[in-house]
Amino acid sequence: PLRNGLMRMARKQWYQRRVRALEEEHVRFFNKAFMIGDHEEHIYDHVAQDIVRVAEATLKEGSAFHLALSGGSSVLGLFKYLLGVKLDWSKTHIWQVDERCDVHHLNAANLKYFLLDHVKISPSNLHLMPVTEKGCGDVAEYQMVFERYCALNKFHYVLLGLGNDGHTASHFQQSRTLAETPNFKHVEVDANVVSPKRMTISFDLINRSEWVSILVVGKEKREVIQSIKNGDVYPVSKVSNSQLTWFIDEVLL
Repeated sequence: PLRNGLMRMARKQWYQRRVRALEEEHVRFFNKAFMIGDHEEHIYDHVAQDIVRVAEATLKEGSAFHLALSGGSSVLGLFKYLLGVKLDWSKTHIWQVDERCDVHHLNAANLKYFLLDHVKISPSNLHLMPVTEKGCGDVAEYQMVFERYCALNKFHYVLLGLGNDGHTASHFQQSRTLAETPNFKHVEVDANVVSPKRMTISFDLINRSEWVSILVVGKEKREVIQSIKNGDVYPVSKVSNSQLTWFIDEVLL
């Protein structure tokens, strides 16, 4: 038992040294703080715990916590971890970072199926981007809802993903703005993607929100991460929030 305990301690110390070395190397590169896990599951747990940390601190001073969640595949793995943490859903308001203007491919469908259908959240605390059979609704309407609920004109926490092509939210290298308000845009993406017409929050709103995290998982993201490390510029490069955390699967580094 003693030998096994010493071996476990040695492995833990080795892992901690490795994480510190990676953090020192990549914090210098990204010039931001972020967490690293040796398995994808650890990354999801770190993000879930970080959301809880910010929510608890926010609710000590106020009556609501405003959380904006990205669409895309990266966040799907996070949802089961959010179901396992102590988040006060009665005081949590859910917003969308982006949405597809196609009722058959809605990000909201996954958000409901994997997360919202399993928590006790009031319908009045759920703020989905407006989409109908005709496409995206009026961004000005969503702007008004935002102004009504977010008196500070920002979110408490924004969770972003990263696409293989370096896009985040629905900001792609090539896109055309169809309509916009101070905080939201209706865009048409010039890329081979599902539902090229999207709604998305603006970089200005992302960068002035209180906390922002970028979740990066999946081996297919390694090329874009290496490219960013080499100094290439992508839409995600415009995220410059002072409280930005990158949560990156170690295999991508």
